[in-house]
Amino acid sequence: MNDQPTNIINDDEIDLRELAQTILRHKGKLTLFVIIITLLSVVWSLSKPNIYHSQVVLVPQEKSKSLGALGGLGALAGVAGVDIGDGEMQPDQAFTLYADDYSWMRKFLVETKLFEKLNSATADQNYRFAAGYDGFYRMFSFSSDARLDNATPIEREKILFETYQRLRANLVIESDKKTSVITIGYSDPDPVLAKEVVEQFLTYASRSLREYELRDMDKKIAYYSDELHKSDDLSLKTQLSQLMSAVIQKKVLAQSSDLYNVKIVVQPSVAYERDKEGPKRGLIVVVSMVTSLIVGIFAIFMIEFIRTPNREENQ
Repeated sequence: MNDQPTNIINDDEIDLRELAQTILRHKGKLTLFVIIITLLSVVWSLSKPNIYHSQVVLVPQEKSKSLGALGGLGALAGVAGVDIGDGEMQPDQAFTLYADDYSWMRKFLVETKLFEKLNSATADQNYRFAAGYDGFYRMFSFSSDARLDNATPIEREKILFETYQRLRANLVIESDKKTSVITIGYSDPDPVLAKEVVEQFLTYASRSLREYELRDMDKKIAYYSDELHKSDDLSLKTQLSQLMSAVIQKKVLAQSSDLYNVKIVVQPSVAYERDKEGPKRGLIVVVSMVTSLIVGIFAIFMIEFIRTPNREENQ
């Protein structure tokens, strides 16, 4: 009975030895496979331009204290559908809603000419590469501008949607709930374009939000003014006057700034050439090498497993 465990151990040792011998028999092919995959990953990583990030840091503007000093008028304003300061949508929420809305982003891309810039044949003129070599990139690149020139309306709309998806994937809008600091950032191989996208998005979104807010306030002011002239109740006229005054103050504040309820703390800038965000070429090559080694060993075992029954049949 004591011989059985020994046999099992010996069998395990023989199996491990056979596995090692199988790998050694195909070590030349395995090494060649790993080298080829590793070289391909090197070429691929070198064909990718550096990625740069630009961002603007914002803080919400302080609201006028007089807007919140209306006491019981808050309930009356709520019934009338008037927002006099409380419950306002935060700027980061508004920016995110716009960024996720394709119809708005489509208009943004077209009117700011960013659609053409992102797909221009010269869009890569500011790209930077590892060791300054762009040969591999030129080998695999094609002209996006030619696609736009020859595109039908349906194809152009498809390219426009693809551009939106690419821009949205690289556009980051974050808010720190503790400090209320808002960050809008964009990553792109062109550091100049990354800065421009951040500036254009902030300006265009602020303008859209301000225009919407001003139109809404004009309607409310006109409505309160009309009701004020109709009413004979002195108390109601006083309340309506205070409500209209609050809305007018909000309008003045909205018109006093080009931005929507925010102030710029850190301006967006063109990233320094060495301050790249990606790609992590070293990591890509190491992962490719390890993965190819694992896949190669697995392939060897599979081939040997398939060949073994055939050998037994021939014998």
